[in-house]
Amino acid sequence: MRPNLILGGVFALAAAGTIVAAQDGPPVGIQSGPATVAAHWTKNTSYPTTIPEGATYHIVERGDTLWDLSARYLDNPYLWPQLWDNNKHIADAHWIYPGDPVLLPDVAVISEGAGEELALGGPEGIVEEFGMEGAGEGEPGAAGGIGASLGPVTEETALQCAMYVAAHGEDESLYLLGSELGGDKVALAERDIVYLSKGSNAGVRAGDLYSLHHSAYAVKHPITGRMLGMKRETSGWVKVILVQEDTATAVVEESCLDIHAADYLKPFERVNVPMVVRRPPSDRLTPPTGRVDRFIVDLQDDATMAGEGSFVVIDAGSNDGVSPGTVFSIYRIIYPSVPTPRNVIGEVTVVAARDTTATAKITYSRQEIMVGDQVEMR
Repeated sequence: MRPNLILGGVFALAAAGTIVAAQDGPPVGIQSGPATVAAHWTKNTSYPTTIPEGATYHIVERGDTLWDLSARYLDNPYLWPQLWDNNKHIADAHWIYPGDPVLLPDVAVISEGAGEELALGGPEGIVEEFGMEGAGEGEPGAAGGIGASLGPVTEETALQCAMYVAAHGEDESLYLLGSELGGDKVALAERDIVYLSKGSNAGVRAGDLYSLHHSAYAVKHPITGRMLGMKRETSGWVKVILVQEDTATAVVEESCLDIHAADYLKPFERVNVPMVVRRPPSDRLTPPTGRVDRFIVDLQDDATMAGEGSFVVIDAGSNDGVSPGTVFSIYRIIYPSVPTPRNVIGEVTVVAARDTTATAKITYSRQEIMVGDQVEMR
C-alpha cells in the first residue's frame, strides 16, 4: 500500500539544525533537535510542538508521503510503517500535511555501512529480532543488504480482518440494529446500508469509521484447560454517513465475513503490517533456542487443521516479550513419553500481540498445523 499524496499549502519550516548533505552523507532535509515546530494547519493536531535535543526529524513539504520519506531516509519505501509507528500523532498513514514533523528512527541518518544500525532501529524490534541472516548483498536497491531482503508478512486487509483472543470483555453496547433492507437480507456485505444502536448522544459522528466484531466462543488451553479468553472475529468495517440523536446510518466499506445484526462496533484502528527479513525457515536440524516455548491454541475459521497462509492464535503475548514480527518455529514431539527429538513442521510470524495471546500467520508448513502444536521463539 502506498500512502496517498498530501494536500495543502506551503508553510514556513522550522530552520533549526538543518543539515546539508555532502556526497555520501545524510539525505537533504534531515534536521536535528532541539527545535520548535512552527504552528500550522493540520488534521494531525496532536503533533509534537518541540523536538528534543539530538532527535532527527523531517518537516513535511508539499508532495511528501511516508512511502517517499521511507525511501529517502531508510533507503527502502516498504519500511514506511517504521515511520508511522515512530510518529503516533499521525492518525492515518494516508494523510500527512505540510508543516507536520516526522520523527525519524534513531539511525535515520543513513550512510554507507549503516545497515546494521538501521536493523536495530526498526519498529517493535522486528529486524533486530531476525538479525541479518539471509540479507542479500550487492543486489539492486539494497542498502547494506537490507533493501532486497525485507518483505511484508501479509496483506493489510487480511491483517485487518484477522481474528484474535481477548482475555477481557469488550464494550458491545454499540452494535448493528440491521440494514435498510430489513429482514429481506440477513447476511450483509460491501455497500450495504446499516443502522447503528447509538447516535450523536453517544458521540457518534458522520465520517467515523468503526470495525465490526462478534464473539465466537471461549478458548481454553489445549493442554491445561485454562480459560484464555473469548475468540473475537472481525466481520468488516463501516463508515458513518448520517447521525441522529439515538441512532446512525453507516455504509459497509469492507466485509471480512458475513455481517449480521448484533455485530458490535469498535473505533477503527488501522494496523501496521510487520516487515521481516526473509530467511530459510526452521527445520529438523535447527537447534532449540531455549526462548519462549508455548502452544497454538486456536485456528482461523474454526478449522481443525491449517496450513501456510492461515492465521493462528498462540498463548504468548506482549507480557512475554512478543511483538509484531516475532517468529516462532512450530514443532511436535511425536513420542513425548520417550521423548523423541522434536519434529519441526512449520513457522509462524506474529502480526498482532495482546497481553497474553498473539495472532500469527503461518509463513511455512510442511505438514498440517493443529491446535496443541508447540511453538518456540526463534
